[in-house]
Amino acid sequence: MNNKTLDFISKLLSDTMKVDMHYFIEPYNDLSTFDRFLRNSLQNSEILYNQVQRFVQTIDHNTFYILKDGYHLNYIFFYPYEYKKDLISIGPYFNTQIDDDYWLEITNENKLSMVQVQKLKGFLYGMPTIDNNLHLISIINNIVHYINPETEPYTVKYHEMSNKKNGDDLYQPKNDFDVYANRVFERYKTEQRLLKYISNGDQKSALAEAEKFVSAPFEPRLKNSLRNLKYLLSTANALFRKSIERNEIHPIYLHEISSKFVNQIENASTSTALNNLYEKMIRDYCLLVRNKSTNQYSPTVRQILHHIEFNLDSKLNLNDLAEKYNLSVPYLSSLFKKEVGITIIKYINQLRIQTAIKLLNTSLLSIQEIASFVGIYDFNYFTKIFKKETGITPSDYRKNLFCDTDDEE
Repeated sequence: MNNKTLDFISKLLSDTMKVDMHYFIEPYNDLSTFDRFLRNSLQNSEILYNQVQRFVQTIDHNTFYILKDGYHLNYIFFYPYEYKKDLISIGPYFNTQIDDDYWLEITNENKLSMVQVQKLKGFLYGMPTIDNNLHLISIINNIVHYINPETEPYTVKYHEMSNKKNGDDLYQPKNDFDVYANRVFERYKTEQRLLKYISNGDQKSALAEAEKFVSAPFEPRLKNSLRNLKYLLSTANALFRKSIERNEIHPIYLHEISSKFVNQIENASTSTALNNLYEKMIRDYCLLVRNKSTNQYSPTVRQILHHIEFNLDSKLNLNDLAEKYNLSVPYLSSLFKKEVGITIIKYINQLRIQTAIKLLNTSLLSIQEIASFVGIYDFNYFTKIFKKETGITPSDYRKNLFCDTDDEE
C-alpha cells in the first residue's frame, strides 16, 4: 500500500476519532509502536511484546480482533490481505471514561503502588475513549474495502490479554516510566510550538498544533469536567495574550481580547461551547497579530501609528504629529514613508476609509455620521477620498450592500 494512502487513512482516524493506526510489515520489528511504547516502560516489556507477537501469528484473515490488556486498553488487529504479511493495528483506546472506579480496579488487578498510579495517570489520560467498538469496526471495515475492494466480509473476535487471564503481575511500570516523561516533554513542546504559531499569526499551523495538544490531555485538575475545561481555557487565554505581547500590540487591544474571552469562558454552559471557543480564541489571537502587530517599526513610528489609530476622529496632519513627537516635518515624513511604505496622509486616509467601510457594513449610522466618526467633517471631501480608495462613492457602496441582501433573500 502506498504511503499517501496510509497517511490519508491514519490522518482520517486521528482527526475523527483521535485514535492511532499503524501498518506493520512482516516480521513486524517495529511492533512496539502499536501501544505508544507503553510496554517498553513496563518491567516485563519483553514478555508482554512476545505475547502480542505470538497472538498476531495466530489470528486469521477476514477477522477483526479486539484485544484488551491489563490496563483495560483496547486495540484492534487484523490482516488487510489474505497472504497475511501486512498487519494493521488500531488503538490504544478506552471503552469508557477514566474515573475513580477505574483507577481502583487496575490498582488492585496489577498490584500498583500510589506512585505507579500517578505515573500511569499522566500517560493513560491521553488515550481516546470510544464507547462503541462496533462503530469503530464499521469505519475500519469501510477502510479495508477501500484498500482491497475484493475482500470478503470480516467477522469480529474478542481477546483478553490481562493479568486476570494470565494470573501474573505483568503490568508493573518501571521505576523510570519513560512514556510518562516523554509525554510530558512532548506536550510542552507542542504547547511551545502552538504559542509560537499564535505569536506569528500563523492560524493554520496554530490550529493544527492545538489539535495535537488537546488530543493528549493530562489528568483533570478539577472533578467537574465543565469547570475543568473553563480552567484550561482561562489558562490558555492568559498564555495566548502573553505570547503575542512581543508583537508590540497596543495594550488596549490585548486587554480587550483577553477580557472578551474571560467573559465568554465564564458564560459558556456546555463543553461543546467551550471547545468551539478554544478554536475561536486561536483564530482571533492570530488575527490580532496580523492586523495590529507593530514590532516591525521603530519606537517612534510605533507611537505615531498608535496615536493615529486612537485619535482617528481628531485633526491629524503631518505638522501636528511632528510637533507632538519633537521631530522635523521632513524627518518624520521620510522616516514614516521608509518604514510604512506610504506617506502619513495616505496612511491616515486609508485607515479612515477602512474604518468607514466597517461601519457601513455593521451599523445603521448615516454616511455623514460615519464621516464624522472617522474624522472627516466635510462630506464632499469624505466622498472624494472614499471613491479614490474604493472606486465607488459611500452612497453606492451602501446601496450595493442592500442589493446583495435582497439577492440572497
